[in-house]
Amino acid sequence: MENKEELLHDETSHEQSIPLQETGEASLQEEIAKLRAALEEEKQKALEKEQLANEYLNDLKRVKADFDNFRKREMLYRQQFVRTANRDLILKLLPVLDDLEKALAEGQKNDVHEAFLQGVEFIYRKFLGILEKEGVRPIETRGQKFDPKYHEAMMTVSLPDREDFEIVEEIRKGYLYHDEVLRPAQVKVNRILQDRMA
Repeated sequence: MENKEELLHDETSHEQSIPLQETGEASLQEEIAKLRAALEEEKQKALEKEQLANEYLNDLKRVKADFDNFRKREMLYRQQFVRTANRDLILKLLPVLDDLEKALAEGQKNDVHEAFLQGVEFIYRKFLGILEKEGVRPIETRGQKFDPKYHEAMMTVSLPDREDFEIVEEIRKGYLYHDEVLRPAQVKVNRILQDRMA
């Protein structure tokens, strides 16, 4: 009988332990579900933060590119401003260069004292050197064909031994400033009339 009671007692305790085990598994399952939900929520938050970080990075790249473009435009604007200011100043100084050339030509014609003539020539060459360093150079006219882009025709002559539109004489020098015409050369141009050619 004792065995029966023990057996009954074992069965009862086994029956009681089954619901406790099921309850433990259920709470464990609930806990796992909660953890999975929290993990999914954290993954979603991390994804949103990554997207936000990428948006910020793209915005930063755009701002940097805009700033670089602004800096380049500003540098070009400054260079253009300096170039325009220099151009205007050089244009005002060209008559002084013309006067120095005239003084040299007149001095050679009229037997001016050699030392004085050398001094004027030194100043002229120094002045011309400074202008060349700034990008100023004379427009070629000798042996050239007339080009309205670089030359201004002041008069025409008709010489049969010269080609049509050939520059015969330079009246006033023209100058380029960084490949841009600063002042066109004033020239005398040969024109062969049609009736003379026939």
